[in-house]
Amino acid sequence: MRTHRVDLERQHKEKTMGRPLKKDVNGVNVIGEATSNTGVRIEFYDASLRTDGGIVKQRGAKTFVVAQEANLDTTNLKDSTSTTTAVLKNGTPSAAGEMRLWGYVGSNSGTEVNIAKITKRVATDFSGNRYTWALENDSTNDYIVLTAV
Repeated sequence: MRTHRVDLERQHKEKTMGRPLKKDVNGVNVIGEATSNTGVRIEFYDASLRTDGGIVKQRGAKTFVVAQEANLDTTNLKDSTSTTTAVLKNGTPSAAGEMRLWGYVGSNSGTEVNIAKITKRVATDFSGNRYTWALENDSTNDYIVLTAV
């Protein structure tokens, strides 16, 4: 039996999230800029009510830090107490820590699909169907357009 030696750099490597969302495949920001109408809008359950909001930062393929739309213009929002950590849910959020992210097949007039997991290149719905995705803007907000893989 031989011993396998590992360099210290490899042994203590920090975990990093693979393919985090910053921009879509076309270079459009997924996480909106303060004081603008860019970035994906979502629904989430904040304390005691369902509200519309936006993504502040990503924690994983299914977990995000989100904030109400009124608070998205706040500077240094990533360190703010007005944010909530939420997990993707199929359907309307009904409890603290739940959120809904959706896209449209083909265009914003296409079929609405709830997203269960999203990476930089692929979105998966709650039935296991996979889609490539990109952002488009209808002059009020960005929205996700899905194309079946």
